[in-house]
Amino acid sequence: MGLVGGWDRMWSCCRAVGLPAVVLWAVGCGEEPAATVPVRSAGQTAVPSSAEVPGAVQTPTGPVDKPDAATRVNQLTGIRFDVPKGWAEQPQSEFYEAKYVIPSDEGDMTLTLTTMGGGIEANLQRWVGQFGQASGERPRRDTLNVDGTRSEWLDVRGTFRSQVGSRPGPHENWRLLGVAIPMSPRPFLLKLVGPRAAVSSFENQFRGFVRSAQMDR
Repeated sequence: MGLVGGWDRMWSCCRAVGLPAVVLWAVGCGEEPAATVPVRSAGQTAVPSSAEVPGAVQTPTGPVDKPDAATRVNQLTGIRFDVPKGWAEQPQSEFYEAKYVIPSDEGDMTLTLTTMGGGIEANLQRWVGQFGQASGERPRRDTLNVDGTRSEWLDVRGTFRSQVGSRPGPHENWRLLGVAIPMSPRPFLLKLVGPRAAVSSFENQFRGFVRSAQMDR
C-alpha cells in the first residue's frame, strides 16, 4: 500500500473513534508507543550498573546484621573489640567511651573502657587506691600481649570503696582486673570490677576479650 493509501486507512480509523488528526500524526492508530531511549551527551561515557555487569557483586549499604554471630564489633578511639552480645551496654558518658554490665550468678560485674591522661602507672595506682586490702594482701601485677603491644595487667582484691552505678560503696570481698594498653596520645584502659567470686569465674573470658582487641595502625 502507498503512502496515500496508508494515510487514508489511519484517518478512517481515527475518525471512527473521534480522535483529531494531530493525534494520528503523533501516535498512529492502534500502535504501541515507542519505548523511551535515553540519549547520552556527546563525549559522555556510558557507565553500566552492577546489575548490568555479569558477575558483579552488589555492595550493601548501611550496617550488616549478623544474627548468628555471638559478638559485635565496637570501634573506640584507636582500638576495637569483639563484644559479646550478652553484655548490657550502658548509656554514653563523658567519663568513659564504653561501659557494660556483665551478668553473673555470683553478681553483676561492670566493665569500663576509656582513654585517660596521666600515664599508665598513675592510673593503675589510682585503681589500687579505690580498694581497702586485708593485711598481707597486695596488688598483683603482670603483663600481657594485646595485638602485639606489651600491656600492663593489674589484679586487686579487697573492699571496693567507690560507687558502682546506683550502688554506693563499700563493697566487701570484691575484685578488680585492669589492663592498660600503651597508645598515643593517651593509654587505653579497661577496668573490670565486681564480686570476687564473679570476677574469678570470669577471668579467662575477660582475658580473651582483651586479646580480641585490634589497634588502628
